[in-house]
Amino acid sequence: MKTRITTAAAVALLAMTLTVPVSASTTSSYQSVFVEPYGGPVQSPFDCPPGMSCGSGTISGLGHIASQSIVFGDCGFGCHLRTVIFADGSVLLIREVQPAPFRSPGAAGAHGYIGFGLPGNPQFADVTQTIVGGTGRFAGATGGGTARVKIAGGVAIIKGSGTITLD
Repeated sequence: MKTRITTAAAVALLAMTLTVPVSASTTSSYQSVFVEPYGGPVQSPFDCPPGMSCGSGTISGLGHIASQSIVFGDCGFGCHLRTVIFADGSVLLIREVQPAPFRSPGAAGAHGYIGFGLPGNPQFADVTQTIVGGTGRFAGATGGGTARVKIAGGVAIIKGSGTITLD
């Protein structure tokens, strides 16, 4: 009888120590730059579908970006969805919210060409970025940060920073 209890206790103890390994989440900082020519004399013809902007970019530490695009108004006015496709086929989805309109610094006013029917060169807008998921190595990704959008001369440059958590 004592042997059965000892054996049962040993089996129970062994079962408690043998657990399924849990993959740890990894959170790291990122810096991103997206470059989107959207029209004008230098970028003609514009090859993104209407309601979108597309181009190239980099996100530090995450790999080579094959392409990226943003759909304007995807979740309402001032709320957009950026799709970033990496060379390995993984996709990262980033929601960008622009709470205030574009503005020109100082005396830029109505001078210069920026496109979109807006006067002034350059124009700036601040956005919040929320990572809403992805596919491949970005499946379940979360995080976010902030970015500044600068548009001038038919090109948008979006520089951002924040954190990303990968499972």
